[in-house]
Amino acid sequence: MKALLLAAGRGERFYPFDTYRAKPMFPVANRPLLARLVDRVAEAGITDIGIVVGWQAGSVRSYFSDGSRFGCEITYVDQPNPTGTADAVVCATEFIGDDDVLVVLGDLLLRPGTLAKTMEAHSSADHGVAAVTEVGNISERIRASIEADGVLSDYVWKPRGSRGSAIAGVYALPASALKDLRNVGDQVQSQFGIAPNVGREIEDVIPIVHREGRPLKAVHVDGPILDMDYPWQPDTFGDAIAAQDGDALKDSIIDPSATVDPGAHIEGPVVVGTNSVIGRDAYIQGPVWIGAHTRVTEGSHIGRHTMIGNHCHIGPYAKVNGFVGDDCRVTYLGEFSGTMLAGGRVTHQIQLSGIFGLGAEIGAGTQCGTLRFDDEPIEVEVKGQRRKAHGFSGVLFGDYARTGVGALIMPGRIVGPCSMVGAGVVLMKNLPPHKALILKQETDLIDWSPEIYNR
Repeated sequence: MKALLLAAGRGERFYPFDTYRAKPMFPVANRPLLARLVDRVAEAGITDIGIVVGWQAGSVRSYFSDGSRFGCEITYVDQPNPTGTADAVVCATEFIGDDDVLVVLGDLLLRPGTLAKTMEAHSSADHGVAAVTEVGNISERIRASIEADGVLSDYVWKPRGSRGSAIAGVYALPASALKDLRNVGDQVQSQFGIAPNVGREIEDVIPIVHREGRPLKAVHVDGPILDMDYPWQPDTFGDAIAAQDGDALKDSIIDPSATVDPGAHIEGPVVVGTNSVIGRDAYIQGPVWIGAHTRVTEGSHIGRHTMIGNHCHIGPYAKVNGFVGDDCRVTYLGEFSGTMLAGGRVTHQIQLSGIFGLGAEIGAGTQCGTLRFDDEPIEVEVKGQRRKAHGFSGVLFGDYARTGVGALIMPGRIVGPCSMVGAGVVLMKNLPPHKALILKQETDLIDWSPEIYNR
């Protein structure tokens, strides 16, 4: 069996992080989500992997190369005009050949064993299987219609309701399914009164093969299976990964070349990489992972389930909770919570919360709002619609954006890539890409002579 991972779409709902990478390449807990999926495929015993690429294909190709670093062989399939997941699989016809294929959406976070269970079910099915999982938010998913014998008969895209059986985005199909995928419709099936999503999607093959007497079987897999659609979700995904990895980390692993000051306070297990330094009075509350050539200096506080990359500098007297990529600086009295990608620069006396893209540069004294005045969940504008970002706190700061001294960004606001929030600005609305918002100040020059003080 071969595996096919679908990573061609731009993912416009993922703005402001959709400009410089394919969405599945966004680092989650300091590692691209697609790399974690490749690991899952290799763990399931498949080493012949195809990746369908389109938008920012170079971000995928340059990271995985030929796949040998991951113990597999990777073939790239171009989908020059992404029109849906069914079309993506059809584009891979030559790669699939006469083999059965495991098809996985590229923006999923899967639990261990999900792929193996799907493959096992496929081995005893006549016409292929689709993984389904129970969810409490079926209005955000695709509901599966399952008959008493486990056959999939139909589906509905994002129906009204709460709980239900959702299509998970994992399929095991025979090569013969390609002819059916060529015949799917141009929009998905939706419930009455709900406008359908346009696209030639895999799930639309379910009613076709059922009518033709070649139905897919449902295989129930454990959840949650997380689908990364929105720009605040990397924090949610990262928290799940850190919790899972933290449960598995029973003892500290400190490289012999690392230095831990006797005055440092460490509670719980930590991983410390090559030539890293933990300074005096640093307080680390494990489980925590610290990369190579990283310095956590005097008086800094690293919170539970935090992951810090290589070549970073934290402190002095900084506070970090979350995920910090390679080559980042959080310096004197900097306070950070959330996700920061590689190359971030956080200078002194700053309080940041949220997700910050590549090369973010934050001016001294910048503050991020974390709560609404009405205590409701933070709302983020996604393609013109305001959506509640449950569990998220802070702002969404695009790649290569920056702030001036003393900027204040309200919660849920988006700073577009390559933009700048000027000194002293209170950002109340989203800032488009490639724009600078500068505070226009009126001043009055008056006389101020020594006689003023001659009372």
